[in-house]
Parts: sequence; structure tokens; C-alpha cells
Amino acid sequence: MSQSQTFTCAKCGAPQDYRGGSAPTIQCSYCDTTLIVPEALRTPQPNFGTLDPSDLKSQADKLVEIKRLTDDGNKIAAIKLYHETFHTGLREAKDAVDAIERGQNVQVAQISFGAPQSFQVSHEGQGITITPSSGGVQISPSRNSGCIIWIVVLVILIVIGSIALPILLSVGAFAAFMPVISNQTTQQVVEIPTIDFPTLAPPPTSVPTAQPTPQFANVVSEFGGKGTGAGKMEDARAIAVDNGGHVFVAEYIGGRVQVFDTDGKFKTQCLIDPQAPTPSLAADRNGNLFVLQGSTITKYDAATCEELDVFQPALGESYEHIAVGADGALYATMTGNQKDSIVKLNESGRATIVVDNAVGGQLDRFELDPLLAVDGQGNFYVLGSFASQVFKFDRTGKFVDSFGGRGDEPGQFSAVGAIAIDPQGRIYVSDIKGVQVFSADGRYLDVFDIPRSVASGMAFDDDGHLWVAAREQVYQLAIERE
Repeated sequence: MSQSQTFTCAKCGAPQDYRGGSAPTIQCSYCDTTLIVPEALRTPQPNFGTLDPSDLKSQADKLVEIKRLTDDGNKIAAIKLYHETFHTGLREAKDAVDAIERGQNVQVAQISFGAPQSFQVSHEGQGITITPSSGGVQISPSRNSGCIIWIVVLVILIVIGSIALPILLSVGAFAAFMPVISNQTTQQVVEIPTIDFPTLAPPPTSVPTAQPTPQFANVVSEFGGKGTGAGKMEDARAIAVDNGGHVFVAEYIGGRVQVFDTDGKFKTQCLIDPQAPTPSLAADRNGNLFVLQGSTITKYDAATCEELDVFQPALGESYEHIAVGADGALYATMTGNQKDSIVKLNESGRATIVVDNAVGGQLDRFELDPLLAVDGQGNFYVLGSFASQVFKFDRTGKFVDSFGGRGDEPGQFSAVGAIAIDPQGRIYVSDIKGVQVFSADGRYLDVFDIPRSVASGMAFDDDGHLWVAAREQVYQLAIERE
């Protein structure tokens, strides 16, 4: 696999994590614009004749494990293994695992092949078929429940032999189906001596069971499920909790905000614009619900869903994310006019604090998707989706510090999705690797998983419970460490 190359989208300016290939165009993952790949970044199709057979066998085993993990509902582990095996970006790995889960084909390599051959690998009924396609290899679920059929086009037949022969020898296959060899020239029969393979000692009758290490936060309840009926959801990415025991969950598309009690019981729903995305929600202590759609913020009565007010951003700008502070004030991030900003709004929607070029002032480029959280002292934290960093500002808007950075190490980010602050002032950042926890000064503390998914939205209640929106499910987690 080639190393990633970066160029930006001509429309939205988003960096493209491009990993090579011969295709002349790709699609921007942020605005869906079709982009022409610069000629210098395109890579020729490698010749499969140079492929090490051991690499092929290893990747086959890894793909079997990826499918098993996906079938078992452990998508996070499957995504991580796909990412490590094929050296793709985490976003591409997630898309591939999602496709495998749906039973769709997935392209994993750009390879040129010669004449077709085939071989079989059995693996406890887990099925994957690999077939050659134009410019690549496609993976699809196998219809054979007893084995996995790999159909691979090879240049040299010895590749098959170098894989199959050691396997047959290791299991004593020749001794099983070839007890004698007939000499065609002399018509003499030559006996093949029996090969005695060492017998493995039986496993011990009892093995101590390792006790799992408790996570920083653990699930105490969950509700939801895929669907469009009451209490069901398909793409829930925004969540808010008020002090009256209400949990608000918004679908990203479809214009539906559902209201639950803290036991997960469906109460009612607010129907809003079905065409505009809903990336963010916030609720205050006065019974108001704030919904961000498109570039504007709409204020609703949380009990009746009655529209109370609409807050418009400055000309040429767009609100990107909202949060309510402990003082009840509404905060928002904005982008537009070649800058990113943070604003604190009063009850009429007028800005009382404006931090212009908040992230861009610390970097050499402005942030296209700034996420926001506010702590109990009025400090606000901006999570840059593209910058892969958290930027801290005090209550006056003065920049304090930043932490994070792109990478796979603890404390670094690969594909962030949400940010929240707990009552202790600790910062929680959702990433493809899990939810990472930091102290108020940016020191990395721990990481924990969300079952079968990734946190798309996070919010804390007054009791210190973390509420997570994860596409088709909502989780309530208890923080185990003070």
C-alpha cells in the first residue's frame, strides 16, 4: 500500500487523505465534490508477481478475523485490524467494515494479475470470497458456510505451491490419501513410511479466568435500536440533557428530535426541517432546547416543541456547533469569511463575546469543523476535526493552551467525533479508537470503548453520567474513577 498523500478540496478546502491508485478522480468525504487527483500523486498498479506469498496468506487470515469480528458485532476491533493490515486511513477502514457488515464488495488492493488459479482455506464456517476485478481485488461474503474460497489471479503457479505444500505437509495429508506410490517404469511398488507427527499435550482441564480490567466509564443502560418508530433511530449524532430528567436525541437527517426520560422511555418528539442536517443540540435550565440546523440556531420550548426564536449568524458565516454553559448562556462556533470564531450569545441571540480566528490564529489555516464544550468555570474548549487538536480558552476568550495532534498514540486523534466536559473538569474526546479522557490541563488519563460503535455525540448530566448518541443506540455510562 502506498503512503498517504494530501491535497485539498477545491470547493470546501478540506484535506484529502489520498493513498494512491490509478483512478483519475476521487470524492471529497466532507462535501461529496468530485475531485481530479493530481497526476503526480497517482500510482501505477503494482505487479502481483512480486508479491510475497506469505504476505498473501497473512492478509487472508487477517480478513477472516475482520469478518468474524464484524459478524460478532465488534466493529471497533474490526476497523482497527483492517487499518493495521492494509495501512488505510481509519475513515476508509470504517467504510470497508461497514460494507462488509452490509454484505457489499470491498476493494482492498490495486493489483495486476496473470492467469486465474484458486485455493481454499477453511475457518470455522466464516465465509469470504476474493475475486479479481478491473483494477483491484473485491471482497464479498461467501455463500459457502464450510470454507472460505479465495479466487486469486496469479502470475506464477509456484505461488500456490509455496502456500499449499507446507500446509498439506503440516497436517499429514499425503500420508492420508497416498499410502503407496507406483513406479511406472519398473512396476514396483514402493512403500511410503508412516510419518509420525508429534502429539500435542492436551490443554489443562482448568485454566484461571482473567478478570477484565474495569474501564474508566462503563455502560449502565442503553436504549434505541434501528428504525423510524417511537424510540428507534437510524443516524443519531446529537444529544443533550437538561436538569429536568429529559434526554434529547436528534437524527442527523430527517428532522426528528426525540425526547426520552433518563430510564430510556420515549416521551415525545419534535419534528423540524427534514432536509437540513442537525449536527448539534443544547438544552438549558429554563426549559429551552436549542437546535442547530443548516447555518442557524432555533430556540424551542422543550416541553411543547414550540418555536420561540431563531438566531442568525453574521453575514457570510455559519454556526457549526453549540453548547450551553453552567451559567445558562449559549455558546457557538462559527466558520466563514476565511476564519473560525467562538461566540457567547445572550437571550436575544446577540454576541456578547467574540473570539475571531480562534483556531486559525494558533495554526496556519482556519478550522472547517470546530466542535465545542464549556466547563463549569466558563472555560470553553474547541475540538478541531481537521486540526485533530483541542484548544482551550478562558471565560474572556483568551487562548490558554492546546493538546492532542494527529496520530494513533495515546492522547492523539485520528477521526474525532465529539467533545464533552464532566463535573470534575475532565475533557472527553470521542475518536475512532474510543473515548479518550484528559485532565483540565490536557494531560492524557485513559481511554474507554463504546459498545459496537463510536460516540457521535456526548453530554453529561448533573449526576455526572455520560450520555452518548451512537447512530442507532443511546448509552448511559457511569464514570468509575474520581
